[in-house]
Amino acid sequence: MPTLDPRTLQLADIVITDASNFVSHCGIVAGTSRVNTANGVVNRPDMIYHATTKKGVSADPASTWASERGKSSVFRCKALRFLSQGGKSSGACIAEAAVALSTRCTYGKGRAWVKSWTGSSDYGASAKGRVAKYLQRLGAGGPFVTELYCSEFVVLAYQLAARGDETAGYFIDLDGKHTLPKDLRNWILSRTQPGGSWSYLGELE
Repeated sequence: MPTLDPRTLQLADIVITDASNFVSHCGIVAGTSRVNTANGVVNRPDMIYHATTKKGVSADPASTWASERGKSSVFRCKALRFLSQGGKSSGACIAEAAVALSTRCTYGKGRAWVKSWTGSSDYGASAKGRVAKYLQRLGAGGPFVTELYCSEFVVLAYQLAARGDETAGYFIDLDGKHTLPKDLRNWILSRTQPGGSWSYLGELE
């Protein structure tokens, strides 16, 4: 498998560890760092946001992700190259949704170990209602705190950025509450075949 240069990451890339299906972890590239390059200072997408037991939602540099969590696969939605919303790239909108969500939620250990294993990951009425509820709460004043876990956080970031619109070219039609990292990985992998809507970029090592 090809090794991925962290400098090639883009906003909204999804990172999933290559551990066993039972203990995999995932995150989303949602932040940048100012870096000096030969062409001047640039904002490089290299901060991976992820829900974790230690910090609630953490943002860690891609350069240290693999050293701390093991080799990880990186995936990208092909449509993000062409889509924009309100004058911003859709990738940037997904990243902004992830950051907004990260400030209003905590990690739910019980949710990760109980809810993730029960129910279906199919995007049904319950999932649609949950997305609508979170959209309303994120747009309202005052505190909004919900519990979630790593793959739910990633799925919700995509769904919230799309404002729940299932026709958006990057929409992830899974029920985040019941989607383990392995389920998200399998959903993406099924769409990385020739002509598919997602790409496997390589491994962070």
